Amino acid sequence: MRLSRFAGGLILLGQLCFFSGALHAAELLDEVDRTLPEFDLASMDDGQWQADSLQGKVWVINFWATWCPPCVEEIPSMNEAWQAFKDQGVGMLAINAGEGRDAVETFLQKISIDFPILLGDGNSLANWSIRALPTTVIVNAEGEVVYEALGPREWHEEALLAKVLELRE
Repeated sequence: MRLSRFAGGLILLGQLCFFSGALHAAELLDEVDRTLPEFDLASMDDGQWQADSLQGKVWVINFWATWCPPCVEEIPSMNEAWQAFKDQGVGMLAINAGEGRDAVETFLQKISIDFPILLGDGNSLANWSIRALPTTVIVNAEGEVVYEALGPREWHEEALLAKVLELRE
């Protein structure tokens, strides 16, 4: 009985570590085939973004929350990826999971996000078929969601950067 509880505890611990630690390039991205959902979201810089704002360019779109440790963990590598992508014709967005402007502003005083941040609403996660945080989707230049990453990644790793940059061709 003790052995089976111990083994069960190890399995649970392993699963928790899997979801809290960033995955590496070997895990990369899961292929998906979804239509870009319609959306109309405010940005932290008082702009407004819609689905047609993404047409003609590859986009990396991260869904995150201030209270989500794995989300916060991957922000530095996402900022590094943004530095690699911004002059290569790839856009990045961070869509907050509906916490509101004040919560995001307070968070940004501690940790910066270098690319545009949109304020998600009550429908944002469901509209994009987001099941957990963080989730990142990759949208091709035709406006189709072609890759998804469930959980944190090391976005600055060469293999992952290359996988996204391939979509420009």
